[in-house]
Amino acid sequence: MLNQINVFYPPEVPLMNDYLLGHSSAELERLKFQANILSPITTRLLIESGLEEGMHVLDLGSGPGDVAILAGRLVGPTGSVTGIDRSPKAVELANFRAAEAGLRNVRFEVCDIQDFQSASPFDCVVGRYVMIHQSDPVAFLRKAASLVKNGGTLALHEVFMSDIPMESFPNIPLLTDAGQLIAAAFNTGGVHHGTAVHLIKHFSEAGLPQPELFCQRHIGGGEHSFMYHWVAETLKTVYPHLISIGRVSADPEYLETFEDRLKAEAVASRVQIMGPNQITAWVRL
Repeated sequence: MLNQINVFYPPEVPLMNDYLLGHSSAELERLKFQANILSPITTRLLIESGLEEGMHVLDLGSGPGDVAILAGRLVGPTGSVTGIDRSPKAVELANFRAAEAGLRNVRFEVCDIQDFQSASPFDCVVGRYVMIHQSDPVAFLRKAASLVKNGGTLALHEVFMSDIPMESFPNIPLLTDAGQLIAAAFNTGGVHHGTAVHLIKHFSEAGLPQPELFCQRHIGGGEHSFMYHWVAETLKTVYPHLISIGRVSADPEYLETFEDRLKAEAVASRVQIMGPNQITAWVRL
């Protein structure tokens, strides 16, 4: 069972692609669910990069606010977190959630990364699953680094989506097929899934020091694994794009029954599922 954790340049360079996953209410709910899965890894990144009480943080591509809220708890009332996102709906939800959590030190605003300016640089600039959506990762890194104060840190949590982002042992064709569909959607939808395995190169080309790196991977199976829901909801999100490019036909029944069928096959075969590689990088500037 998933534990609940309480705890995206130059202005002329177009940084953010059209966001494949959209900002529908269903997608924002999926992101909140996913955030609980990713939270321990992001927490480790923030702590290892030196985030502490009293610091001032900028969260790039903040979505429904999970990373900013997590950082807000770590920096405490003497620190602050500003989250920016292009989606007014996401920002409205994030501000509501921060207020609901009693975090007066966390706020969100509608802004594109390339347009963001601040009178004062930040102790830490952070982003999760943001760099993979950048058409020019080097320009993105330069812009992000320009917002960090002297001695501050830039910390990124990215994901490596290979052609088969989730593996099962023994193999379940249903999961393999779904993983290939998700990868196809990302490959044709402007998601640069290989970015996470070229971070040393990108940081170097941006003129930044070599980052500290670590990688973690979720593993699950059995009756109560969150893996089935994670795959099913991601597949639902990208399915309209797959229909638009002619990769699949509309099939509501396939989507509605997918999670139950995947779970039944996995439990019956006593399968172990391995999720995509979560790769993080941080650097002190």
